[in-house]
Amino acid sequence: MRKNLLSFLPGNLRIRSLTRRDRLLLGAFFFFLFWIYLLYGKGALFFEVPSRSMEPTLLPGDKVVAFRVKRIERGDVIAFISPLNPKDILVKRVVGLPGEEIEIHGGKVYINGNPLKEPYIKEPPIYDLPRTRIPPGYYFVLGDNRNNSEDSSVFGPIPRKSIIAKDVFIYWPPSRWGRIK
Repeated sequence: MRKNLLSFLPGNLRIRSLTRRDRLLLGAFFFFLFWIYLLYGKGALFFEVPSRSMEPTLLPGDKVVAFRVKRIERGDVIAFISPLNPKDILVKRVVGLPGEEIEIHGGKVYINGNPLKEPYIKEPPIYDLPRTRIPPGYYFVLGDNRNNSEDSSVFGPIPRKSIIAKDVFIYWPPSRWGRIK
């Protein structure tokens, strides 16, 4: 005859059988703990978008989760320490990579003389930037709202060491839930 693992306890100390509702709540609790461990343990960072500089991709008040990464590519939306105020975290898109030449004129961004395809921007830039070589270990970042963004067009390329995470997912509000493209 098979015995309950807790059958050695006196009757008043035995754990009663859990109801279906209690099992679901307990399962949800452990599922939540697992995701917290996975997110925080694996270097996830949570940010709230503070400004309109990344419209239409990110809106003020959007909450995003970002992950620490080793590899940065053109088009990635990243979080980094502001070169103007080290207490601020900025969120921008990588457009220029180390060693490339970038220039902006006529409403277009050019990388090594070739126009960059940017379906994600709010509107073309109304400013010009002379041809600039991006130093090794640096990245050129711009907001998707090109004409309303404090970015590399203002403070220049940023060092790799200032990049703290790559944004990958909007988790709030639910109507905007999804991967950042």
